[in-house]
Amino acid sequence: MRGRTKAQVRDRLETLHEEIKAGVRTPATYTVEQCVKDWLESIERDPHTMDTITGQAKNWIYPRIGATRLKDFSATTADRFFQQIAPSLSKRSLVMIKSTLRRSIRRAQVHDLIARNVVELIDLPPGKPGRPSRAMTEDQAARVLKAATGRATAYVKVVNASNGRYGATHAATESGVLACGTRPHAKAKITEVSRELKEATCRSCRTQLGLDAAADANQRLAALFILSITLGLRPGELRKLTWDLVNLDRGVVHVWRSASKSGDTKTPQSKRSLELPKRAITALQAHKMMQDRERAAAGGTWQENNLVFCHEDGSTYTSDALNWRFSKMTRKAGIGHWHAHEGRHTAVSIMSSNGVPI
Repeated sequence: MRGRTKAQVRDRLETLHEEIKAGVRTPATYTVEQCVKDWLESIERDPHTMDTITGQAKNWIYPRIGATRLKDFSATTADRFFQQIAPSLSKRSLVMIKSTLRRSIRRAQVHDLIARNVVELIDLPPGKPGRPSRAMTEDQAARVLKAATGRATAYVKVVNASNGRYGATHAATESGVLACGTRPHAKAKITEVSRELKEATCRSCRTQLGLDAAADANQRLAALFILSITLGLRPGELRKLTWDLVNLDRGVVHVWRSASKSGDTKTPQSKRSLELPKRAITALQAHKMMQDRERAAAGGTWQENNLVFCHEDGSTYTSDALNWRFSKMTRKAGIGHWHAHEGRHTAVSIMSSNGVPI
């Protein structure tokens, strides 16, 4: 046993004796990285959660403290680690990384690989400020719903945005914002060439507005946007909503499941039955008929999950896939990028402003 001072050697000996008495045997080469990897291999979470946890471990834990031997990993080392990464991460990310370390070491304790869980002894720094939550105004929400049902879009004209004679033509708003997101050069000449959006030649504009897609493809998630913005369903609740929980005759939707590991809603109080607005009933009826056509077209490749909102083959949306579709529609409506959970914020904000009690 070595140490810089006699006191240090004595402390290490006492710790070693305590570990021997407790039956702890920490391999000299067992590192924090291996400890975390062992825990990750032992758990099951939904794919999105696993990707998040694994990504955080690879980006933050392994490069900074992964090589530290677990037996040498102290509360001071853990505290210093979180102080170093706090300026770059939100409080939520710090909490998740601490949870990963705490659970990994707890597993090592169960297998008699370490005596103490030092991560439980530290307090987290505040982290960098998170992005404030947003809610659409009533006008913005109305524009999104109109875009989702195919009745309107913020892009109303076709323009040439270059000084060249043969430049691509773009779909644009009245103020000149292009659907593809391209910002014309300051000296570029903006010339209106048509009011028929189908005449736009920019591939990105056409993809963004679904100009080459069938009517069903443009409107296939109209009901999802209506439930999100008018009733405030969470993205995970929308992803796992099944037809047996939707009663179109009575006009009621039962929100009893979510995309969590257990399949339950966020809290027991989150289980609820909601009255459907007339526009939601109409949209869901149309959605069901469209899904019947998709099921017939898919044939044997259809995945029968009984989901209300799913891919064209019946498979479940991931959270990223749903967010991408939500953002695509808000951009189509001309209000920029919005996250799917902000549909819930919008519903709460609009109801509150109209006198509905919290």
